[in-house]
This record gives sequence, C-alpha cells and structure tokens, in this order.
Amino acid sequence: MNQKKLGAYYTPAYLSRFIARRVFERIGKKCCVSILEPSVGDGSFINALKEINHPNIQLTALDIKNKELLKAKNKWHSGKGTFTRANFLTFKRKSKLSVIIGNPPYVKKDRLSMAQFNRIKKIHTRENLTVSSAKNIWTAFLIKSIKLLKTDGILAFILPSELLQVKFTEEIRDYLKTQFERIEIFTFSDLMFECKGQDTVVLFAYKKANEKGEFFANIESKDVLENNTFELKKNNLLVSSKVKWTHHFLDSDELTLLDNLKKKLKSVNHYSDSKPGIVTAANKFFIIDKETEKKYDLLKHTKPIIQKGLYVNGSVVFSDSNIKDLEKKKLPTKLLQFDNADRISKKVKEYLQLGIDEEIPDRYKCRKRDNWYVIPNIAEVPDAFFFKRSHLYPKLLKNNSSALVTDSAYKVQMKNGYELNSFIYSFYNTLTLILSEIEGRYYGGGVLELTPSEFKKLPIPYSKITKKQFSKFTTSFEKKANIEEILSLNDFDILNPILQISEDDMTKLTSIRNKLLKKRLRN
Repeated sequence: MNQKKLGAYYTPAYLSRFIARRVFERIGKKCCVSILEPSVGDGSFINALKEINHPNIQLTALDIKNKELLKAKNKWHSGKGTFTRANFLTFKRKSKLSVIIGNPPYVKKDRLSMAQFNRIKKIHTRENLTVSSAKNIWTAFLIKSIKLLKTDGILAFILPSELLQVKFTEEIRDYLKTQFERIEIFTFSDLMFECKGQDTVVLFAYKKANEKGEFFANIESKDVLENNTFELKKNNLLVSSKVKWTHHFLDSDELTLLDNLKKKLKSVNHYSDSKPGIVTAANKFFIIDKETEKKYDLLKHTKPIIQKGLYVNGSVVFSDSNIKDLEKKKLPTKLLQFDNADRISKKVKEYLQLGIDEEIPDRYKCRKRDNWYVIPNIAEVPDAFFFKRSHLYPKLLKNNSSALVTDSAYKVQMKNGYELNSFIYSFYNTLTLILSEIEGRYYGGGVLELTPSEFKKLPIPYSKITKKQFSKFTTSFEKKANIEEILSLNDFDILNPILQISEDDMTKLTSIRNKLLKKRLRN
C-alpha cells in the first residue's frame, strides 16, 4: 500500500524527541510507566523514548505492517517491550496505560472500506459522539486511546490541524474538554512534515493537572522546541466561544471586538442565495481547451466554463473577453454538455473512448448517470460566483459572461430588494475578509477554504452604491497593486456609516487581519 492510502506521514526526529521529553517531564521518575504507541511507523517515537532512558518503561508498540514493526523493534533496547502486528482499532487490552504517544494515520472515510468505517463509527457512538464526527481514522484513534488511559494518564499525539478548525471536530474538541483536566495545543509556523497540504498540530492532554484548562503555543522554529523557549497561554474566550482554535493567537480584546461587530451585521444568506457550481466528476476530461474541441469536432457540444479561481485574478467582473483571453493561453474553458438524446458522431466517439480508457465511466458519480458522459444539473449561467478556495484574499465576482462555473465556486443570485453591484462592493472590506479567515479553514500551503455553510453565514456590511460608483470601484480593483489598496479605499465608506468604527478599532482590525494572514501564509 502507498503512503497516502495508509495515511502514514512519518514524524521528524526533533518533534518526536520534544514530545517524549515533555511527557516525561510530567512523569518524572515514576515507576512502571506503561506506554502504548498505536501506530509505530518507522519507529521515530521508539528512538525518542530510548533517548529518555527512563528505567521503568513498559512499551507496547503496534502497527499493521510487519516491515515497519520489525524496524521499530530493532531500535528498542531499553527495558520491556512488546511489538505486535495489530490494527489498533480492533486491539484489546485489559489493563490501562500511563501514556499513549504517537502519530496516528490520517485517512478520510471515503478511502476506507465499509468494515473500517463501521469500526470507526462504533468507536464514536460508544462515546455518544455523532456519526458526522467520524470523518477520518485519526478521530477513532484519538477516542479509543482516551478510553485506554489510566485516571492520571497522558496522551500526546500529532494530529491534522483539522482538530482545531473544521466543523466535524467541534464535537471532538468539546469531548476532549470533558476527558482531560489540561489540554495543550502546539501549532507551527512551518509544515512539520514533508507532505503536500498536510498541516499538523501537537496535542498533549493530561487526565490530572494542577493548573487546569486549555493552553496554546505557536512554534516559529524547531529551535524553540529544542530549547523550550515557547510560552503556553490560556485563551478562555476562544475556548468558551465557537471560534476555531486555530485562532488562539488572537487575544480577548480582539475576539470581543470581532464578536461585537458581527452582531451588528446580517450574513451573506440574508442578501443572496448560493449553491455549488457544476460537478463534472472528471474536470480534466469534461473540461477541454479550444484545440481539443476542434480536433474531435465538439463545438456543438460545449459551453464556456470557468474551471478554477486561479483563472480570474485581478478583477471583480468576469466578461466574455476574459474567456477569450483564457482560450488564447490554451487553458481549458469548454464544458462538454451532451444530452441523452444526442446522436454521437464518429469523432465524438473517439473522444469518449479516451474517457473509457481512463476508466472514467467507473467513477462513482458517472456510474449513477443514465449515460456516464451526460453531466446532470447544468443550470443557468450564474449572476456571480464566489470561489471557495483562495490565496491572498477570497474572490467574489460579477459574471458578465456566458460562462458557467465548476464546483470550485458557489453560484450567487441576489434576493429581492438587494442589488449585485452593491453586494460585491460591500464584500471587499477588512472586517469581512477577517471574518472569512475566522469562519473558513486553511490547509498546508496557505489555501483558505470556505464551505457552502461558512460562506452563507459570513457577515457582510451591505452598502448600496450607484452604477457609476461600481464602475469606479471596478477600475480601481483592476489597477490595484494589492488588495490592501482596495481596503484602504473601501473601509471608511463601507464600515464607518454602518458600524461607526473608531479610528483605533479600524487600526485593530488591520492588525488582526495581518496576524491571520501571517499565520495562514506563514510569512
């Protein structure tokens, strides 16, 4: 099996050393320390525990792969050790443990077999957690580990940053607070693993503690860990609110300011309706460039489409001329749209055969169709679109073209009584961009994403403008050197009349946004 399928991302030595050292700072010279490593991998934690040189470690190490288990066993020469090939999710143990330490696998439920998912579901429901919280195998590792700890036990895990910021882990965070007297979360300014897109945190959780609560630290470099020069801080307001724990570096005054301003605003779904764009099931096949369209005589079967937000940089209006510009760059801008009643020509059959050769008809969404190549629910051209993923700032654009859009964006249509130009103009202010960061989540590499529900509940200070003002705004947007230029022009006109924001609070908002961007983009 490959690394991605197993969800195995191996732990850097300095990180496993830090985790082991911190655990044993709490344990001291306590006798008979029983430790479980539930997914031993390449044995990074085995090395770290060996370096601790504690005289009374009783180690149990598990892995589903014999090869990895043998490598780990060969590294262990310190005290008692049992190395067993086993799946932790079916592992049984009568006696409780002092410590559970490790880096559990990260595998989404759509990559699991039905038997594996049922196992995860059972672990969640036993603890009265909902099935919707069972989205990844690491959550089951976490929950099962908690139940195996002694009443004064310690858990130390490397986990995806999902723990802090996605909807399904909100329930997991609440569960952790009921199980441990003290929780410590370490976030990092750099990716801890050499794997694309996987941002990680370190969780320490203590069943018993003198100083109770939830504590946070952001680590700028590995030297900070090795020298113990970090500072753990409480953030009671963050933990008691529904703000995602990724934003632990915002202080109480900043969180209170944002909360007070949010209360004065209506959300995106008050002004507009939105829903995801077109799901093709295979963008590379169903969205083609001009050359492919010509080669296979597909002109009468195509419609213009925007495939990704990367193609619309620099403006708040998308027009047919922009589609032409993308065509000149030989980018895919043509959506294949067949009807079940269409007669298929010889040339078209040749193209469809390419999809058959790539096994596209076997994909889940294609299997559900009457004809695998007929994409359902190709709706009207949207009035506007909001791209769910972004880099420096989220993108909301008016659509003056005949282009459709993929599910990389949400199609936006205004409700009665509200006007699109004003809505788009009002979106581009410092507060709404801050709240996009707060409501959304981010991934390794700094990509910000808002789910459909997160976009809909995004607060926005709606400010009505004229066509002339929108034209001026559009020109300024296209000429801007960066988004900050637009925010400096818009903030006073949008935020001040609606929220009566003071100059000091406006300065605070700018500072908050810079903090959030710095953390997400790791500047």
